[in-house]
Amino acid sequence: MFQRNSLSSLLCSQFLGFRLVVAFLILIAGQAAAQVNYKGGSNVQLLYGHSLQGSGKLATITLEHFGDYGAFEHFGFADLFNNASLAGPDLYLEWYPKISLSRALGTSLQFGPLRDVLIGSGINVLFGGNEDFFASVVGPVFKFKVPGSGLVQLETYYYRQNGAEFQGTYQITPSWDIPLPLSETVRFRFRGFMDFIGDRGPGTTQYLTQPQFFIDAGSLRGKPGRVYVGSEWRYWKNVVGIAGLEESILQANILFSL
Repeated sequence: MFQRNSLSSLLCSQFLGFRLVVAFLILIAGQAAAQVNYKGGSNVQLLYGHSLQGSGKLATITLEHFGDYGAFEHFGFADLFNNASLAGPDLYLEWYPKISLSRALGTSLQFGPLRDVLIGSGINVLFGGNEDFFASVVGPVFKFKVPGSGLVQLETYYYRQNGAEFQGTYQITPSWDIPLPLSETVRFRFRGFMDFIGDRGPGTTQYLTQPQFFIDAGSLRGKPGRVYVGSEWRYWKNVVGIAGLEESILQANILFSL
């Protein structure tokens, strides 16, 4: 693991590289279309729950942002979490910039259920706890056709955790965000992801999933898509690669679209 000064230096170099890639992609997109408008959105989530294996409680504030500009798109989130008091909280960040090959090349890559192929990268950073944490990923991303405005994708990455003792490995992440309308006013939403991360040397393989199920509370008052109320289950097998260590937390969740 890095100390904070070396972690900051690495982050600066990583972000510089991402900025150069983003600038290049925007230039390509600008040549393909005279005017390209940025499309994106954000939400804030308030979560509170307890461990299904003990009495430990957890409160989390999550900020998510996503969007696209021409051939470039990205997704990121920040988790501020700790016990129910949120005293001295930890901060966890993930950011994933991607290049849509179909939009960058100006050609369709659709084949069967496949809608698009992207080249993705990402960083995972934790501030707090006993030690800071940094990992980076890179690899292809596959988006699939789904009815309506839903999202189903499969991210396949080369995963590298910071530290000389850790080896490179794989990360496979299916994710989804599926609207489930029952009527004009009763609308549900099912979203989440699963991370499969391989053996990194000192740590064994691990599995993390966080499915969420919501009802669109705003739709009940004639304002759909603004406030969702539901729950999230976080299950982590072999936490941070420690064999036999499991975490299972059920949380109430309120999501506000910004």
